[in-house]
Amino acid sequence: MADVTVQSYFEELIPQQYAAAVAAAPDTANAQPPLTAVVEISGENGGTYTLRSAGPQVEVLPGAVSDPDLLVQMSYDSWRAVASDGATDTFVDFVQRGKVSVVQNLKGTVNLDLTRSDGSSWESTMVFSNQPEPTLTMRMTADDYQAMLRGDLNGQMAFMTGKLKFEGSLPLLMQIGALAS
Repeated sequence: MADVTVQSYFEELIPQQYAAAVAAAPDTANAQPPLTAVVEISGENGGTYTLRSAGPQVEVLPGAVSDPDLLVQMSYDSWRAVASDGATDTFVDFVQRGKVSVVQNLKGTVNLDLTRSDGSSWESTMVFSNQPEPTLTMRMTADDYQAMLRGDLNGQMAFMTGKLKFEGSLPLLMQIGALAS
């Protein structure tokens, strides 16, 4: 996916991933409330897109809407790393795994600082429910983070074994754990 652009990622790849997710788990996708996310990719080749899910449909709009359930901000380089890995987009993953209500109930800002297998850093900021406070910074390897989201690594165990380090709001960290269960 080295040749994918921000525009083609959002306008073509996200709808394809969403359609595949709905096909794999139609009851889960249809039972979810609508989710609105704004993704801001900073940098020369970046852009801003709004994603809206409603049951089996996803709408992708250029630009931002006010008061999204989730605002995701990252640099072009961090986005490129995700797009190159071919991983399912977080927005699609939340819908597919039935986590929309969890996302909508979170309030605050989560900064992710993940170390990739090549030693490079992947960073993003997620603002839930348009509420900048409380704040939380999570540091771990990208592999451990993905394992935690899949439910293969328990968040408490990750913390106790030193795989997860955090600064900021412990209550928000505990709430974020519901995304991985």
